[in-house]
Amino acid sequence: FGALIVEDIVAIILLVLLSTIAVSQKFAGTEALFSIAKLAFFLTLWFVAGIFFLPTILRKIQKHLNDEMLLITSLALCLLMVLLAVQVGFSPALGAFVMGSILAETTLGERIEHLTKSVKELFGAVFFVSVGMMIDPAMLVKYAGPIAIITLVTIVGKTFGTFTGALVSGQSLKTSVQGGMSLAQIGEFSFIIATLGVTLGVTSNFLYPITVAVSAVTTFTTPYMIKGSGRTYEFLNSKLPTKWTTAIARYAGSAQNISRGSSDWNVIIKSLLINTVIYSVIIVGIVMLVQRYVVPYLQPQSYTATGLILAGTLIVIMPFLWALSLRKIKPEIVGRMLLNPYYKGPFFMLQIMRLVLAAVFVGFVINSLLGYVWAVAALLVMITVLLVFRNKLQRVSEWIENQFFRNFNYKEENGMEEEKDKILNTAPWDAHFTSFNIDVYFPGIGQTLYEMKLRERFGINIAAIKRGGVRINTPQRDERIYPGDKLFVIGTDEQVEAFSSFLQKDDRDVTKQALNEQNVTLQQLTVSKTSPLVGKSIKESAIRERTHGLIVGIERHGERILNPESHVVIEADDVIWIAGHKNRILVFMKEL
Repeated sequence: FGALIVEDIVAIILLVLLSTIAVSQKFAGTEALFSIAKLAFFLTLWFVAGIFFLPTILRKIQKHLNDEMLLITSLALCLLMVLLAVQVGFSPALGAFVMGSILAETTLGERIEHLTKSVKELFGAVFFVSVGMMIDPAMLVKYAGPIAIITLVTIVGKTFGTFTGALVSGQSLKTSVQGGMSLAQIGEFSFIIATLGVTLGVTSNFLYPITVAVSAVTTFTTPYMIKGSGRTYEFLNSKLPTKWTTAIARYAGSAQNISRGSSDWNVIIKSLLINTVIYSVIIVGIVMLVQRYVVPYLQPQSYTATGLILAGTLIVIMPFLWALSLRKIKPEIVGRMLLNPYYKGPFFMLQIMRLVLAAVFVGFVINSLLGYVWAVAALLVMITVLLVFRNKLQRVSEWIENQFFRNFNYKEENGMEEEKDKILNTAPWDAHFTSFNIDVYFPGIGQTLYEMKLRERFGINIAAIKRGGVRINTPQRDERIYPGDKLFVIGTDEQVEAFSSFLQKDDRDVTKQALNEQNVTLQQLTVSKTSPLVGKSIKESAIRERTHGLIVGIERHGERILNPESHVVIEADDVIWIAGHKNRILVFMKEL
């Protein structure tokens, strides 16, 4: 899904670039870079402003929002963002995607999704019906050759390209194969690009039905490729030389270590870059709003009104100017880094560059309203204000930043607490989720879960592995452990204590906390007398394979079987506890 989203964003950039090339008949590098910079600017501005304001507003008025009002409000916000996106030269799809992403991060996200489901299905049906009506069978027969060639190139090319890219980026062989075979199709943006070519007169009319036909064929083949990706991986894993598979696994582990093993200087540079970009975008966005919606209504001779607007603008952007120029970035790392004289000079130059950038913004604001003569004088005043009131500005800036992250993490933190309460109230034994951070001294580095036999030795189950920004839910037996992994473990106090001792608890960061995972959950399945599971062993029932989960326990006649073996036979009235993907478990239960 992440790759598909990136594809859509790249497709938007392609729309801008191809439009420019079609009109000018040449590739204008400056215009292309400007378009990309504008896209990045508005995406950052919209997400930052949306996350800061919307969740807070929705929480304030939540008690006044019935289903009808919430539905209308959500659709209005999406259409408003569509309008804004079109106004600045982007596609309506981008605007809808941005607002949908922002609303999904609010506490009302699930409720909004439920309310808009019928609207989504209505427009989805209209879209796919209209696309289907554009397929001309006569054109398919006439251009069967090009359709077959483009389809083959798409399936083979995208599969191989995604597979290669995933391997190079440090993914495992299994993930690379599954990723490649899951992305071997073209989507609705290909229709838009093909329509653009026809509209601008740079492509033939027959290209559009061919594009729709290729999309339909590749969409039809994708489920079968996804279904066969597991067998393809097993085939490759068995046929490739052992030294190749070992090298791929070692490379994946080293790539993860490289991403974590950044030096202090790299961390500082990255943090400063993020800080500079975000606050620069906010400042420029505020100035643009003032110039577009406030300045045009001023009388040219009214210096008083101009001065008031200038003062108000500077007051509003002052906390962001402070964060841009004087905010301390990673003070603990900076303190350690400055012990080395080699870094003092470069760090001092970075601080000077931050101050200069803030001064440029202040001069830009004042010059746009009063002219350059006033800009120089007012600039000195603003620098003095920044230095004199820096403590107060720091508090305001920290409040704004804390409010943003509070809104950004609100849903996740609430979901974690709800999941924790659910586990504590429903667990059939004293079992809980615990997380362990794995360092380079862990004795099982590079081994698979099957080789480590953690379940047999300690009785615990590995429910998930967090590796960098990736979370592996209910990992398979061939998944390896690498330095920096976070293991989410299910077990009793005694089992967790034994595993903790194995990890040398005094040298590691061990924290007991609820598993913060939006999809991994603990579910119970009651086996009825007529269930097809009765009389089958756990292995024969294929519960693990069909739910992608772990059977962590069975309640039978008042007794509890913790971590049952695969040969245990399921009986009527058993209560089976499964840890895994919630939706998969619910689908499995409905199919029984």
